[in-house]
Amino acid sequence: MTTPPLISGLSLTLVLSLMLPGGATAQVRGSTVLTLSDAPDVNILRVTLSAVGIEDEQDSDLSGTVDAILEIDPATDQVSEFTLKSGDLTATDMDFSLLGGLIAEVSISDIKGTIATSAEGLVDAETGQFSGALHQITLNQGSISGSSIGGAVDENFSQNPVSGAGSGTGTVAITRTATEGNIVTYDILVVLPLEFSNPLQEGVDVLVDATIQLEGSIEVPLDPYLGWTEMNGIPEAPFEGDHDGDGIPNGLLWALGYSANDRPELFTPDLFIPGQVDLLIDPGPDGTRAPIIVEGSYDLEEWMLLDPFQIWGFENPVPAGEVWPIVLTLSGDRSFTRLRVVKP
Repeated sequence: MTTPPLISGLSLTLVLSLMLPGGATAQVRGSTVLTLSDAPDVNILRVTLSAVGIEDEQDSDLSGTVDAILEIDPATDQVSEFTLKSGDLTATDMDFSLLGGLIAEVSISDIKGTIATSAEGLVDAETGQFSGALHQITLNQGSISGSSIGGAVDENFSQNPVSGAGSGTGTVAITRTATEGNIVTYDILVVLPLEFSNPLQEGVDVLVDATIQLEGSIEVPLDPYLGWTEMNGIPEAPFEGDHDGDGIPNGLLWALGYSANDRPELFTPDLFIPGQVDLLIDPGPDGTRAPIIVEGSYDLEEWMLLDPFQIWGFENPVPAGEVWPIVLTLSGDRSFTRLRVVKP
């Protein structure tokens, strides 16, 4: 399935040809709210206060919710991304006493925190495993107060937040629970080990260990393009069609991250060096929704993939907030560039 070529004149002798073949599956990104579960032996913050070789361990119950983004392939029911955007956690109070208070007498109270992903939350789609170190917890409210052999203890997390990363290997598992029309519903179970330390004073340390378990559900479209047409009020509009006659096919608007009624300037020439053209492809506000294939030709008959070093930024799909430059050296010849987007 292809559209008639979309030709638009650009700087010098450069034109754009757009083709949209069909027949492949695509991953779908969706957002949801996950809740810390009340299952046994999870979401318990085990905190150890230690000094001069003496320890006291106390447990604190964790609760809260987290905003998460998952990238799911409905064809295989596998997850390739799990990203925590924000979350609010609450921990119950704890009291510590080392050697009857002779070494330390400390209280940890009114603790609240956040949990988020420090980078893209990549997941091994085959196993559902991910690096716990990608996800970070920050205690930003509450206090530690009392006394120790080193003097008074008075630490305010609102003024001095304490952060620690997940540890080891986490897992995300999804279970398909329903399919209705173009919508698939999954149950989600996430397990994230957590371990970090925070020195209170010289020789006095707080060690934190926990297993975070998150549960929830998510709805994603089986066909992400059809889901986009439904959300944009043009249900089942053809991928290769042009619903508003603006010259930009529906499938290209979807893939580049735009709404159906947007009219973006897909290529903006930016001249820096004589004989060279920099084409800036500006995706939608959330980045592109599908990989974009960039090819070049001199005769509109023979096409070849462009050298990746002529395409700055090798992430494809393109992340939110990035512009995708394509650098072409024309040298007086006619040159053509086209984008191919695979229909899900």
